[in-house]
Amino acid sequence: MQLKIILICFLLFLLIYVFAAFLEAQYLTKKRPVELLLNWRKSSPDFCSWENISDSLKKYFILIEDPEFYMRHGIGLENIVRRGTSHFIKKGQVTHGSTISQQLAKNLYLHFGRTIFRKITELFICLKIERRLSNKEIFTFYLNILYYGNNIYGISNACEYYFSKKPADLTPNQAVFFACLIAGPNAADPVHYPDKFFRLKKRKLENCFREGLISEEELRFFSSFPEDMPDPEFAPAICRTEKKPVIQMINERFGPFQKQETT
Repeated sequence: MQLKIILICFLLFLLIYVFAAFLEAQYLTKKRPVELLLNWRKSSPDFCSWENISDSLKKYFILIEDPEFYMRHGIGLENIVRRGTSHFIKKGQVTHGSTISQQLAKNLYLHFGRTIFRKITELFICLKIERRLSNKEIFTFYLNILYYGNNIYGISNACEYYFSKKPADLTPNQAVFFACLIAGPNAADPVHYPDKFFRLKKRKLENCFREGLISEEELRFFSSFPEDMPDPEFAPAICRTEKKPVIQMINERFGPFQKQETT
């Protein structure tokens, strides 16, 4: 009997905890609708539209970062449970961390802190984003707010900084470069720590090969040290931007939230 009471209390606590995270997500997305934030980012001169993103970048970025991106769009309890488990454990191994939608939610609304409450809140925000935006809008928005190391935010600035190119002109190898870079833009900075970046890229590609996402030929081709790595002498002089997290820029534009954004 005592065990039953403990179990009921635990379930009630869990229900309240999840409901509190749901209310937090509702508050955050109501105060700053994702459509408002997208239009704000689109108004910047360095915004890169879907049409101006190379096919190689679309293919390999999604393949390496979130291979189920196009198959998973939608809301519902099944997707909530799936997001909470499938991207952490697969065949006994840690795999892709968070989905692209979850990363977008974190960068726009949460960013700081790594608590269970924040993760549950992130999942509810993610579902809200997927209900309001299309896959194309989510992916485009994501590329345009990401941090690419060396004080660079946004894919247009990153392409200019690293390769003196537009996003539409990237080669497949350069697309893979960016897909791997975001996993460690500081620790594996390709300008200052090219060996660390090469090991990160190799590990990412080997994971994709084991999961059947790329062929052995692609693995060999992309794992080779790229000829078009950024020149350490030249790259730092290009396109430096002020180093600010996206959520900080949003706070400066729309004002801070009236209560704590994380718990």
